[in-house]
Amino acid sequence: MRRALIYLWRHPRRTGFIVFNLVAVLVLLGWAQFTSNMSREGIAALPNVMLGYTGMALMVAALIVGWIAWAVMVTSRHARHDARGTTQTPAR
Repeated sequence: MRRALIYLWRHPRRTGFIVFNLVAVLVLLGWAQFTSNMSREGIAALPNVMLGYTGMALMVAALIVGWIAWAVMVTSRHARHDARGTTQTPAR
């Protein structure tokens, strides 16, 4: 457990990305639980539902942008390491 915490502490971007994903999923699940019975409230719940779905759409967009940014960062880092020749090649 201590080694895992030290590993995460040494990689703050990776840790932040994991935390961001966990928070986003928890927010989406929380909103789904909160709105599970709003359909029984009739037209009075419509503003809350619309506001919530707008927030959920923004959260999903943030997740997608986060994953795209993560992929760009990882691929650019791998490309930079490949250009310098620092990758390990298998021995023949």
